[in-house]
Amino acid sequence: MVKYMQDNLYSIKQVSKKLNVSTSTVRRQIKKGLLKSVRVGNSIRISEEEVDKYLKIPGGGDNTVKIPKKTTPIKPLIKESKSLKIPGSKHVKYVIPGVSSIEAETLEALMGDTIETEEIFSFLKEEDYEKLHRMLSKIVKENNLSIKQSLILLFVEEGIHNLQTKKQLLLELIHNDNALVLLPLPPHLFFNFLEFIREGQIINTDHIIPAHLEEFKELIIDIDVIDPIELHEKFQKAEIIIIDGMKTKGGVMIRRNVAYLIGQYTNTIKKIYFHNIPHLPKDQNFALINSKNFLAKIVDL
Repeated sequence: MVKYMQDNLYSIKQVSKKLNVSTSTVRRQIKKGLLKSVRVGNSIRISEEEVDKYLKIPGGGDNTVKIPKKTTPIKPLIKESKSLKIPGSKHVKYVIPGVSSIEAETLEALMGDTIETEEIFSFLKEEDYEKLHRMLSKIVKENNLSIKQSLILLFVEEGIHNLQTKKQLLLELIHNDNALVLLPLPPHLFFNFLEFIREGQIINTDHIIPAHLEEFKELIIDIDVIDPIELHEKFQKAEIIIIDGMKTKGGVMIRRNVAYLIGQYTNTIKKIYFHNIPHLPKDQNFALINSKNFLAKIVDL
């Protein structure tokens, strides 16, 4: 075994800052063998020499972290014991119904073999999962469970909460004519709403109608084509709107044209159902809005 001086060893968090990547990326690179690590007590450490080697790999210093062409990306298996294997993020939603894509990806990222308790809390704070951080702290404090068991319970609770929120929204769509669905939204959400939405309630705020919505384009109003007076009347009556965007520590990032409309009708909109997306599309114009400025209640969807 190669011995390193303690002063030349970095924690995963220190390496992530040095490479300008996330701690999840560092763990993935360790898993793939692109970064060699050593265990010091209960902690994972990476030598300064290994970090320097990694920086020389093509794309190693880029925060997108490109994989060499001959290397096949390997998804880490999440192991609680030899008899239990939890599948990757695209299957987690089937294991824990109700979790969102972001939550499923988070669960997978936090459950690798090289994860440490302090890193989980750090990750949750960095990614602005304040609610999840509080829930996880409570679960760990009140139950004599392993960190991985606590995480699974945490996301089951989130899954239940998300399903209850969807049920509440569908009931509101049944009983409320003054709701607007602002596209784009992911297919699984849109098709949930389809049977509950009346004609004239769907407005596309993007320039392109996605392929999965082509057969429904007669039901969809284009924000660039609709008469401004008609659009004004719709928003003036709207009590509930459904939108997507990305939550940040400074507020919410939503499409600029949607932000402008919401700003005009804050006195009439009572509730905003918000679907959080993991990344902002590069070809679209988003604005950062301080969510505290909304009079409407924001409900995570």
